[in-house]
Amino acid sequence: MSRNGYSIAGKRARCELLALETENLRLAVLKKSEAPRAARYLIKNREFHRQFSQTHTDDYFTLSTQKKYLIYDCSSYLDGTLVPLWITLKGQNELIGRVSFFNFAFGGMMSCACGYHLDKDFTGKGYMTEALRGAMAFVFDEYKLHRIEAFILPENNPSINLVRRLGFHYEGQRKSYMHINGEYRDHEAFYILEDDM
Repeated sequence: MSRNGYSIAGKRARCELLALETENLRLAVLKKSEAPRAARYLIKNREFHRQFSQTHTDDYFTLSTQKKYLIYDCSSYLDGTLVPLWITLKGQNELIGRVSFFNFAFGGMMSCACGYHLDKDFTGKGYMTEALRGAMAFVFDEYKLHRIEAFILPENNPSINLVRRLGFHYEGQRKSYMHINGEYRDHEAFYILEDDM
């Protein structure tokens, strides 16, 4: 079954290993040459993301570190263990966010987890709803998954509203799940099944 909400781009730029298109967006796995774009995005949104993102040291925001991350992204994507999709508006070059799928478990599980973040200037416009819906449809189709999970801080109401809007179900709390802004924090656990989309 092929789900609605995305298409695989017919033409890829040289800097892309994979490119998907939704109505307004392009989602792509980017090569190390795009480290300057990634670093600019992360620096711009460092304070905005701080309260909800995993803890990072200063060197995370440097060009050299982002090159290493993009090399890791590409090798992990080719290994089938990560789907790291950077988001742009169609026809534009500025990165406005990212959706990632990780912790793939195959065999009897057929599941993964997802994470996402968006540029502070592009929130409230429906872009992350569109990006996550299209990216999940691709991952369900391409990897034949049964379940996708998301883990969200209890006070992150926009993110909780996002996953509920997309059909995720609440499952419970993950204690001390991730180091966020200087301390390990509990997260709310949500899931969506292949038949929900």
